[in-house]
This record gives sequence, C-alpha cells and structure tokens, in this order.
Amino acid sequence: MIHIAAQQLGLIRAHDDSAYRDMLWSIGRVRSAGKLDTAGRFAVLKHLENCGWKRPGHTKTRRQYQKGSQAALIRHLWTRLHQAGAVQDNSDRALRAYVRSQSAPHHPQQVGWDDPTLMPKSVAGAVIEHLKQWCARLEVEH
Repeated sequence: MIHIAAQQLGLIRAHDDSAYRDMLWSIGRVRSAGKLDTAGRFAVLKHLENCGWKRPGHTKTRRQYQKGSQAALIRHLWTRLHQAGAVQDNSDRALRAYVRSQSAPHHPQQVGWDDPTLMPKSVAGAVIEHLKQWCARLEVEH
C-alpha cells in the first residue's frame, strides 16, 4: 500500500524515486519500505493519508473508542480535564497530540503514537497513569 500511495501522490516517478526515499527517511528513518517495523509502516501510511492519499474503499469516519478499552479511558480522562478547565481543546486532534508527546519516550523511533487505540498496552497504561496524576493534582474526579 505504501508503494501504491507514493505512486498516486507522485512521489515515485519513472527512474526517480528520490522524493519517496526522502519521505521514508524523514518519517521512518529507513530508505526502503521493507525495513519499516509495524509502527514505521503505520506512521508512513498516516503521513501519506495526511498528504491526501485515500485508502481504497476507506471512508473517513470518526474513530469510536471501544467501551472499557484503555483508549476509551484515555478519552474519558481527557474529557474530564477539559470539563475542569485544565484542557482548552477537547478535540481528538488535541488528544492525539498529547498522546503522541506522552508516548514518545516509549516509541522505538521516539516519535510516539498519536492514536490511543494503536498503542501497546504498557504505553497506554503509562499515559493513563499520567492523566490520572494530572486529575489528582487538580482534584478532578475521574
């Protein structure tokens, strides 16, 4: 899918794939898609989608957090902090930026995960604990 997306976006042209290789390097720190790990593949595909590529048969819908999941708890805590006035922006975009910054130290390339539903359980647990501590400092009931 990475190669298809890159071709559709014009990153790969006849006899010139330097833009594609540069993109792989800047996002995944590799020069070949075959050397990407799972997180790297996800990051590259996400970048390509942000550049305008649409997955075949993929419609953009707001991700629903599965009830009882760690991602749902992260979303709940974020909303509680917003209701208490500690978080100005309650959007998923703001939550993803926060999650990315908090998960970066645990990410193989130090870039973090921006989607709480795709983080490893141990990393999601660390983000949850950080949010709980934030709630406790502000005496926000969670």
